[in-house]
Parts: sequence; structure tokens; C-alpha cells
Amino acid sequence: MSLVCSTIRLTLIGALALLLPACMLVSGDRLSADVRPASGNVTRTFLGAEGSEEQAVSIGGGAATLQTIVILELQQGEMRLEMLNAGGSVAFAVQSRPGDQVSRAGAVRLDETGTLRYRVITRGARDGGYQILYQRVQNGNGP
Repeated sequence: MSLVCSTIRLTLIGALALLLPACMLVSGDRLSADVRPASGNVTRTFLGAEGSEEQAVSIGGGAATLQTIVILELQQGEMRLEMLNAGGSVAFAVQSRPGDQVSRAGAVRLDETGTLRYRVITRGARDGGYQILYQRVQNGNGP
């Protein structure tokens, strides 16, 4: 019986170790979203964050190109937000500067299910947040 338990424990520890690189620990987390197929926004603020995570927002309406604006604000540490195209490539990225608000605009392609994907990477981030504003500009995969 103890051999079976040890094997299960080792398997669980191995599975958790694989997940840790894509894990973000967040304290004081607040998330709000107004998600619609034509336009919308996602806003997240936190007291502290460490690590990385990939988020998927189901917008609907199928494949499309969105015009997006990403705004980052952080008092301490580092934060990078990468907007991801349908195939997983980085459409554009925004890097924070402590004490400043940083923004960038760009086009992002949704997949056939209408899902917007982005990745957030933080290191020692304190008192920060991000906002993603989007508007559909073209249906289909576009040029």
C-alpha cells in the first residue's frame, strides 16, 4: 500500500512541477470585464503578483481581427503583457515601467471560436494592473 501511495505522490509532484512555470501568484486580485463580440474591455488590478499565466477571453463571433489598446500601470517590480494571435504567436507586447502608465495599440487575430488570448508575466510586481480595450475591425482571418 505504501508503494502505491509513494508512486501517486511522486506523480502528483511531477505534474505540479510542470504547471509551476505557467503559474502566477496574485494577492488583492480584482478582475472586471465587459465582453461583447463588437467591443469591450478587461481590467485587472492587484496588490502583488509573481509569475506568469496565459488568459483566454471568449468574445464570440468567430474568427476576426481586433484593434486593441493595452494599458499597464505598476508601482514596483516588472510586468509584461503579450497579446497573442490565434496561432499563439505574439502580436505585440507591452512592458511596464515602475511609477508610469504605459500603453500600446495593435491588431490581434482571434481564433475560429472568437477567443482572445494574452499572457501576463510579472516579477516582484506591486500595486499594479492592466486594462485591455478592444474593438472588432474585421471578420474572418484577415490579411
